[in-house]
Amino acid sequence: MGGFRGPHFFPYLSPKPPFMTTNINQYRQWIDQLLDDGRTVQVPVHGMSMFPILMPRDTVQIRRLSFGEMKPGQVLVFERDGQWVAHRLIKKDVKNSLLITRGDGLPYIDEPVDVASAKGIITKVIKTRSPFAWSINTRIDRILVWTGPITGRVFWMAGRVVSWGSRVSSSGF
Repeated sequence: MGGFRGPHFFPYLSPKPPFMTTNINQYRQWIDQLLDDGRTVQVPVHGMSMFPILMPRDTVQIRRLSFGEMKPGQVLVFERDGQWVAHRLIKKDVKNSLLITRGDGLPYIDEPVDVASAKGIITKVIKTRSPFAWSINTRIDRILVWTGPITGRVFWMAGRVVSWGSRVSSSGF
């Protein structure tokens, strides 16, 4: 789930409907409508901030949940700065209707997410290159909530090495 285009480094999801269009807002409206209708949607993942659980070109399923149904440990999909982001839910601020998130491959917590920006949670990884994707929606999710300040730094460094290695191997060196 990679970085934003621009100064941000959050992963984003790019939903692609079965029709061709260059308007990303149409994509998002279409996906939002499907989620509002109670459907589960599949979208590709870009970026490394959820490494090693999710990797670029993985495909995930998303389902809409209410604020009350969201639990720490789940991988939340939300909109920030015009991009869809998937990061682990660390805790809920019930009083202010805010969600605290962090990418598994990042050493820091994100700015709080307003519940209105939440799109849903990742319920399943459909296609992946990660040997750890099976851990979505298991006890490991809850463990990563607590170990994140340490594992985030380790995963961040490992993700940089993997990312660098794939660029070197694709350039022929």
